[in-house]
Amino acid sequence: MAAKKKNWLLYGANGYTGELIARKAVERGQKPILAGRNEAKIRLLAEELNLPFRIFTLETAEEIRSQIADCFLVLHCAGPFIETAVPMANACIESGVHYLDITGEIPVYEKLHSLSSKALAKKVMLLPGVGFDIVPTDCLAVMLKEKLPKAHFLELGFSGFTDISRGTLKSALAQLPYGSKVRRNGKIETIPQLSLKKVVEISGSYAEFFAIPWGDVFTAFISTGIPNITVYSSLPASQAKILKLLQPTTFFLKNSLILKGMQKLVEVTVSGPGDEKRKKGAVLLWGEAWTEASSKKVSIRMRCAEGYEFTVESALAAVAKVENGKVQAGFTTPAKAFGSKFVLEIPGTKILA
Repeated sequence: MAAKKKNWLLYGANGYTGELIARKAVERGQKPILAGRNEAKIRLLAEELNLPFRIFTLETAEEIRSQIADCFLVLHCAGPFIETAVPMANACIESGVHYLDITGEIPVYEKLHSLSSKALAKKVMLLPGVGFDIVPTDCLAVMLKEKLPKAHFLELGFSGFTDISRGTLKSALAQLPYGSKVRRNGKIETIPQLSLKKVVEISGSYAEFFAIPWGDVFTAFISTGIPNITVYSSLPASQAKILKLLQPTTFFLKNSLILKGMQKLVEVTVSGPGDEKRKKGAVLLWGEAWTEASSKKVSIRMRCAEGYEFTVESALAAVAKVENGKVQAGFTTPAKAFGSKFVLEIPGTKILA
């Protein structure tokens, strides 16, 4: 019998979220192997935190496999995930290493889901979205399904997640020209950005929410089987106005040169929220589900920590679950792998109603 692997690898440790996870892991006495493509930044962080490190790109499968072979898990934090997720996931499958990431992009979930049978055959778990994308909303969706097993419609939403990192904005720019997404009768459909909105009350105040192409449009169907799903986010009025003004020009972002140029601009102008904003911030979430005849409706309101703060905690909690043997082979979701109450294990999470 092969000895149990003890190492886990954090790829993209030099990114905004990756570095936060690395620092929190060390605080808790964990020793992940830090890895990424930027030797100067990875080496500096690893030396500061007294952690082992590895420098490698995702260009060849052989190189990735050789670097992760002694690990039981990879926590993948290096975007843009539409480019990086599949090479890393394939190498994990071939090496018998569990794959976790913090993506929230529907196209990435679709690609990883297509690898599910390969992962299942190798007894490898593919668990994308172990951060704010999509742990709170995924768990909320399953809680609603548990309350109303015959639910046919599901709506999820959140407000308060406003400051974003470079990586998040770069991924959002790549998705912008392709519209928003909803699921209708089991199929994902495209609608114009900002075309679907509603006013929702949380904790005594009302906010305007817009449908967005959030990961749950793909994953909540797998978690719950509910065929009609819409995910909303509140946008500050100024952001909504800018997005509306930009809409006629977003098709230019389909040009890879223009997209890369915009992403480079993001690289030098965006940094993500500082320590104080992360510590003090909070996100309010809501979810509603109802039957086809609308004869019965259930709803839940929830509060959780600021988005990046939540991601750090939930990603490390997911790593700990896998280390303790909580594994579901093939493609899965946070609530399917760890149960709908997983979100309540993350500090700062509270059911409001």
